[in-house]
Amino acid sequence: MGPDQILLGNMNPVTVLRGGSVEEVMRATAQCHRQAGKNYIVGAGCEIPRDTKPENVRALAEYARNPAGHCA
Repeated sequence: MGPDQILLGNMNPVTVLRGGSVEEVMRATAQCHRQAGKNYIVGAGCEIPRDTKPENVRALAEYARNPAGHCA
């Protein structure tokens, strides 16, 4: 696809985003970012389930605002 390709999401929306902890969401997001590279857009792999904990959605937003503070 080339080095300038932009990639979005790829996090499991059920297992990780709905069923995981805030820490698991942050880890999964950082892993996707490391694997996708600098052109990564934070997001779930599909729709976010209705019963997802608000704190997990906030974790996605927090990572998007400050990826350098979370990507280890």
